[in-house]
Amino acid sequence: MVILAAVSESEQSREIALEADALAAAFDDEVHLIHVTDESEYTRTVERQSESRQEGSGDVAEAAAAEAVEDFLEELDAETKVVSRIGTPGKKIVEYADEVDARYLVIGGRSRSPVGKALFGSVTQSVLLNTERPVVTITASD
Repeated sequence: MVILAAVSESEQSREIALEADALAAAFDDEVHLIHVTDESEYTRTVERQSESRQEGSGDVAEAAAAEAVEDFLEELDAETKVVSRIGTPGKKIVEYADEVDARYLVIGGRSRSPVGKALFGSVTQSVLLNTERPVVTITASD
């Protein structure tokens, strides 16, 4: 089975990946690290590359995923796969978890005010509300 860890460019991603790795060791599972690039960021990046006429830059989403995990990927003991998706992060994480029948999802979270949650939404909240799978949340340490 798969332990799915949602990673980003945040420093918290290392902790998320290490927790997924520990779960994978306990269950003899593999780890999939998913990085989701939202559509607007993807479009801006492609436009910037087009304007500067960069060629051979590869897929933007795959490059972002590789960059998000490059600092800690070698620290993981479990068999690990890095996955990139483009779209709404919460939705894409849940869809991929269903696709691979993930045993657990490991995601990050942070403290937010009720107003902040109402105005800006939350990937963590979206995942928690839209999956029936067990979710392990790693909170940011201040």
